[in-house]
Amino acid sequence: MPRPSYDDETLRAYFHPFSDALYDDPVVGPVLRRLAVEDPDIIAAVADVDRSQIRDAMQQTPLERLQFTIRSWNGLMRLRGER
Repeated sequence: MPRPSYDDETLRAYFHPFSDALYDDPVVGPVLRRLAVEDPDIIAAVADVDRSQIRDAMQQTPLERLQFTIRSWNGLMRLRGER
C-alpha cells in the first residue's frame, strides 16, 4: 500500500473548514450566514480547498498569474481542437 505524500498535520493545515469566528466578522459574517441558509454546500466545500495552491499563487505577481491563466486557457482550447 503506498504511503501518503503528506502527514495528517500537513493535510489538516491545507484542508480545513474556516473558523467559526468568521461568522462574527462584520463583512464576511452576513455573507456566511446567508450562504449557510441558501447554499450550505458552498460552506461545506471550503474544507476541500487546498490552501497551499492559493498561497503559491499569491506569491506570483498579477502578470505571472495572468500569463499562467492564458497558458492554461490556450492548452484547454488545443485539447478541444479550437484556436
